[in-house]
Amino acid sequence: MELKEILEKLPVKPGVYLMKDDRGSILYIGKANNLRSRVRSYFQNSASLSPRIKSMVSLIVDVDYVVTENEVEALILESNLVKKHKPKYNVILRDDKHYPYLRLATEEMYPYLSIGRRVKKNKGIYFGPYTSAKSLRKTLKLIHRIFQLRQSRDPLDGKPKRRPCLNYQMERCLAPCAGYVKKENYERIVRDVILFLKGRNDELLNNLKKKMDESSENLRFEEAARTRDQLSAIERTMEKQNIISTSLEDQDVIAIYRNSSKANIQVFFIRSGKIIGDKNFILNQVDEIDDAEILSSFIRQYYNGDVFIPEEIIAEKEIEEIETIKMWLSEKRGGRVEIVVPYRGRKRELIHMAKENAAISLKISLDSADLRRTALKDLKTRLDLSKLPLRIEAFDISNIMGMSAVGSVVVFINGESVKDEYKRFRIKTVTGIDDYGMMREIILRRYSIKTGTSHESPVTSVLPDLIIVDGGKGQLNTLIGVLKDLSINNVDTIGIAKGEDRNNPETDTIYVTSYKLQVTSLNMEHISPLPLAPCPLPLDSPGRHLIQRIRDEAHRFAIAYHRKLRGREGKGSELDEIRGIGDKRKRVLLKHFGSLKRIREASVKELSEVLRISEKSAMKLHESLV
Repeated sequence: MELKEILEKLPVKPGVYLMKDDRGSILYIGKANNLRSRVRSYFQNSASLSPRIKSMVSLIVDVDYVVTENEVEALILESNLVKKHKPKYNVILRDDKHYPYLRLATEEMYPYLSIGRRVKKNKGIYFGPYTSAKSLRKTLKLIHRIFQLRQSRDPLDGKPKRRPCLNYQMERCLAPCAGYVKKENYERIVRDVILFLKGRNDELLNNLKKKMDESSENLRFEEAARTRDQLSAIERTMEKQNIISTSLEDQDVIAIYRNSSKANIQVFFIRSGKIIGDKNFILNQVDEIDDAEILSSFIRQYYNGDVFIPEEIIAEKEIEEIETIKMWLSEKRGGRVEIVVPYRGRKRELIHMAKENAAISLKISLDSADLRRTALKDLKTRLDLSKLPLRIEAFDISNIMGMSAVGSVVVFINGESVKDEYKRFRIKTVTGIDDYGMMREIILRRYSIKTGTSHESPVTSVLPDLIIVDGGKGQLNTLIGVLKDLSINNVDTIGIAKGEDRNNPETDTIYVTSYKLQVTSLNMEHISPLPLAPCPLPLDSPGRHLIQRIRDEAHRFAIAYHRKLRGREGKGSELDEIRGIGDKRKRVLLKHFGSLKRIREASVKELSEVLRISEKSAMKLHESLV
């Protein structure tokens, strides 16, 4: 009766609806131009509903809604809510990775290139996306080799800041930081870089040929030779490029391929008429969802992020609410966006190419999933685990003689890393060289909540099926001790230690125990673990390879954090210890005075003027420095 009353009171307005079960969990989020008509349609004629929707409707006990001004606002809100709540019956795009872009800082007097992963609405010009950070860095390196664009990021105002760096000596920069180049000459280089990144190489080559001829006629032979080398490098680059269109469009090509309950969506990124990369997105449990809904959900979720929106999207099939989506994308891009569904010609050939790639990628993914499943079954059988280790967590620590000590935990689900769930820890309670103490601390922090000075019940809502520690008997006994203290049972544990030849994984030793807790009517008594003897796993065992891969990933993640922390501590100074002096003010002081000694010698008035703070605050700073 309560649900019936809710349906009767729904407004005849655009908005978003959230369908919930008896526990308050969100089952489905949708949008509508008419909330009352759309939501009530789910409960009208069940015969016309798919089995998936029938199943969902049978669980609905409540419907929340949010009214919006129009359908475009509803679409934006729906996409944000789906991304946040990830309802069971929505199509969920789980790849939230931000692709790298090249950003040209045109707001600067002397622009420079940098790498960024978010397209922001500012004065910079963005090029990309690059689906591989490696290819992006390669492009950036090529640009700095061909064009004399500055690599420093200092704000320049045309006045000399310092002596020229090594790049100037190597003839890879014109040293604007030293005031060696006029603004108009530097602007010509920037225009050439833009032409290169936009793929307008014919125009760029013509400009460079004219420049070379002009330099030669005026007897500037060194300059002419440098321009000749630029021409050769650009021509070699052009030979490797796959030209799709001579009309220099920016396009995304989207195709879908299905196999059983999975679907793979393949996207080709075409920029200035060339394919610069591609990406596939695998969606699970979509066997009862039609292609139109899948493609529509994908486009809404993918372009809702900080990604480049091209002027044209080529889709394999007609999608739901195409006009609303076009309006939203055009508004987001700040220019007209078309969504076309070609049935013949060059664009249809691009769809076929994308679909073939989608089929290949999905097959590889399914084969990889089968291999991962085989490895998990191998582990369960050979190590006599209590359950199939669908969720595995692995710990490692990293330090140098106890300094800059850190720990890490990596998470693998169904044999595949889930980097969003990785955690890193800075060791807080252990000083000196105490690997067991450090391991105990990070495991305790991972699996417990802290109340006062005591650690109590598990903090993680989902405990792993298997825990791996990087180390031998000592580290594994430490793990077992923490689990005992926290009364965590039915979790299998493994230790993996390097052998005599640390560079040879064949000598790795794996220790395993079936640690359990037995519940009695009065208390929880610890059953002694099985002896921590090495467990033989064949060298060709897929389970062994998976354990080693997980251990190596935990080690990599810990080492990366340790290096970052050590580098940060190595760059510290006495200014870091002064309250009220953050990174920005520290940079301002060092830039103006040049050294800590000169900052100490500065007067209160000078400190006040440089930092733009009151003399009272400057006095406190001065007292802290002296």
